[in-house]
Amino acid sequence: MSYPESKLTGLTGFALAAKVTGGWAGPVVSITNLDQLKANIGTVTPQVLVINSNISASSLTKVNMGANKTLIGSFQNRTLENIHLRATAQSQNIILQNLIFKHSANIKANDDIQVYLNYGSKYWIDHCSFVGHSWSTTDGSEDKLLYIGEKADYATISNCFFGSHKYGLIFGHPADDNNAAFNGYPRLTLCHNRFDNMEVRAPGLMRYGYFHVYNNYINKFHLGFTLAQNANILSESNYFGEGSQNNGMLDDKGSGTFTDTNSVP
Repeated sequence: MSYPESKLTGLTGFALAAKVTGGWAGPVVSITNLDQLKANIGTVTPQVLVINSNISASSLTKVNMGANKTLIGSFQNRTLENIHLRATAQSQNIILQNLIFKHSANIKANDDIQVYLNYGSKYWIDHCSFVGHSWSTTDGSEDKLLYIGEKADYATISNCFFGSHKYGLIFGHPADDNNAAFNGYPRLTLCHNRFDNMEVRAPGLMRYGYFHVYNNYINKFHLGFTLAQNANILSESNYFGEGSQNNGMLDDKGSGTFTDTNSVP
């Protein structure tokens, strides 16, 4: 069983500030099926869980996460298909690394999101691919690829791929209700990621929190940043490719702050 063993090398941003360690202090456990994944990832004992066989479900299957885990894909097999990882009230200090997230096109309701983090703090999502599927503007889909919000905090998403999806990423309390209880959540870093062939939410719809977004490549998009509900976004050196001719890099709802330096165009 071979898998990346770089551990915390490359940890950056808010996850670094929070001293994320994941499960690297614990034993390595080979995961080859859904039952093993559920049994291990739901505890709070430090563990490195290595996906050693692709795991697939025929329909949306939620897997609740505990705390102090590194979930990492092996070099040979690392795909989770229709497996939706969900935070719980005990979740914190979790690393997701070297994984491929896939889902069926008919799983498309508003909250059908493969990684859904609404509790806890200290998250690092690194070198993961969210591969999506074919889509159209009239297909009725409302699902997103990833969500971090409510009171989830101190997270970094780095070196990931997000592609081929109508809606991309959504951050912060998911309502335009001016709820001051959620101001400042999450503190999140997005860096060195690629977004390709997505209509909107690439790099994301951002509400309430503090977002440092730098060195990302966004291509084939209609709307990039959506700034809403008191969000504070610092954008640096992001590159917007095909789609930028429509001037959709920033969808400003008028209730947050946005600062950019050195992005293209």
